[in-house]
Amino acid sequence: MHPHLSSITQQLPGIWVNNRENQALGERITIRGLGWRAAFGVRGIQIILNGIPLTVADGQSVTNVVDPAFITRAELLRGPAGSYWGNSSGGVLYLSTDPGNTNQPFYLRAQTGSYGEKKVQARYSQYTGKHKITAFTSYQYEDGYRDYSSSRLLRSGIQGSYQLSQQSHIEYTGALLAMPQAQHPSGLTAEQAANDPRQANDSFVASDAGKQVTQGQVGLSYHRETAAGLLNVSGYGIYRDLTNPLPFGIITVDRLAGGFRGTLEKTFDNLRINGGAEIKFQHDGREEFENDSGNRGSITLNQTENVRNEAIFFTSVYPLNKIKLLGSLRYDRITFSSDSASNVNTGERTFQSVSPSFGLSYDAGRAIIYSNVSTSFEAPTTTELVNRPDGGNGFNPNLKPERTTGLEAGARGAISQGLINYDLAFYHLWINDLLFPYQLETNGPVFYRNQGKTRHYGIEFSSTIYPTSNISFDATYTLTQAKFEQAQTLDNISLSGNRVPGIPKHRVAGTLAWQPASFWFQLNANYASSYTVNNLNTVFNDEYLTVDTKLSYTKSFDQSGVSLTPFINLNNIFDADYNGSTVVNAFGGRYFEPAPGRNWQAGVSMRF
Repeated sequence: MHPHLSSITQQLPGIWVNNRENQALGERITIRGLGWRAAFGVRGIQIILNGIPLTVADGQSVTNVVDPAFITRAELLRGPAGSYWGNSSGGVLYLSTDPGNTNQPFYLRAQTGSYGEKKVQARYSQYTGKHKITAFTSYQYEDGYRDYSSSRLLRSGIQGSYQLSQQSHIEYTGALLAMPQAQHPSGLTAEQAANDPRQANDSFVASDAGKQVTQGQVGLSYHRETAAGLLNVSGYGIYRDLTNPLPFGIITVDRLAGGFRGTLEKTFDNLRINGGAEIKFQHDGREEFENDSGNRGSITLNQTENVRNEAIFFTSVYPLNKIKLLGSLRYDRITFSSDSASNVNTGERTFQSVSPSFGLSYDAGRAIIYSNVSTSFEAPTTTELVNRPDGGNGFNPNLKPERTTGLEAGARGAISQGLINYDLAFYHLWINDLLFPYQLETNGPVFYRNQGKTRHYGIEFSSTIYPTSNISFDATYTLTQAKFEQAQTLDNISLSGNRVPGIPKHRVAGTLAWQPASFWFQLNANYASSYTVNNLNTVFNDEYLTVDTKLSYTKSFDQSGVSLTPFINLNNIFDADYNGSTVVNAFGGRYFEPAPGRNWQAGVSMRF
């Protein structure tokens, strides 16, 4: 019963997923505050689905290619991870759609809900000897909470593995997204959000703003035990066709992207070494037109953009009694090129980075105590490079990568015979050459510049308690203190000491689950403290607390092997007024993206 990615990740401290109630923009995701600058999509962090990156060569990630309802497991690598995944790895979110072994291979579900929501989904999973396969599909339509926010999505996928021999097997995965409609209501001012939170930005309605997307991707991995070590080779490809009308223009992008990665892991006595190489590529055919009331006007940009990322890396693990030493190093070279022929514009940019990390851990029996130093870098994306404040084709010649160094220490373990599990972490991040977003006109494009430094530090805690065999309680607390250093506005106003926008200092989430016999009941609470939405810290989003509940009952028909599960979800049951997401530094004060009040979903699922 997970309609949004925010529901799946709420028990993972350090990550914050905002449901923007806007399929044209997708979720807003930050890890330890990294990714705060994203006006749309996901920036600064790596997302891996079934072992294959959703993050393409320039660092952009698209999450709505997979239905969150089919995600069965989410794991989080907090802190910089450039030595493992290279560009745009301020944190890594691993997602899996593997449902595990089951004697009921078919799963069907239908639901309806507030704001015209209608959704059907199906999944087939089967283990047959050497072969394991899972296929799934869903169709979703909703009018949306906000005016002018309706969407239609068809999402399908497949994953599986085949045992070739005792020493080798292959894994495969594929996904397809067809989104013919995703209207874009845009952000509101504080006054608009307070007086009529469901309204849309008039200029976005008049310009037919939104997205139409078709995206497909496939991946294949080969694993083999050899005399030289464990060999892993993987490759993947992504196709994306995007049409994106906005008030300032209509953008179309035809994308071909993909990559290959190979590693060899070998153990020498106690020393385990894993080395490898990776190449990613991205080919974007971009056109931009004037927006004439939703129709294409004169062409303003026509260019092909290519990104190529080559990398070599190695990691090592050395256990020494109860102490384990870890080290890794990666070198990346990223080249952006376009077919712009003008001498006054920049048709090629090359960035290079070396990303080391080092850590150690101590096994104290009931707890693992650890500490590490890690690094990452974030190159500007093609979208950020191509949006030039001086206009024209080519790439912005002044932008360079943002770089992060992180220090972390913590402990995780269990007490009371495993009835209480916990995870505690302290961290400090130093971010240099910050990629700073800004706008020059209302509803205009977002530009970027490197400006100054920020410092993020905080505490993350999570715990799971099992008071009885059918009751569990999960709690997470995240403290994030993010401030500017040596930064200033376009008007040369100093921002030193100001809070970084879009990041609440305190977040708390709790989940109580109770499963007596065939019933299942869950109560969720989420709190976020007030946070600033602009660099000058003159406007804030209010604190909020939401409470949701879910109830279901499963009836099994033993002779037929069929089980039926009717369910109902009540969200925001105390009808809190709040903004679930914000657009930081939005021009004209349109920072706020209101969330719905009390709403519901209900339906039934069947397994057989």
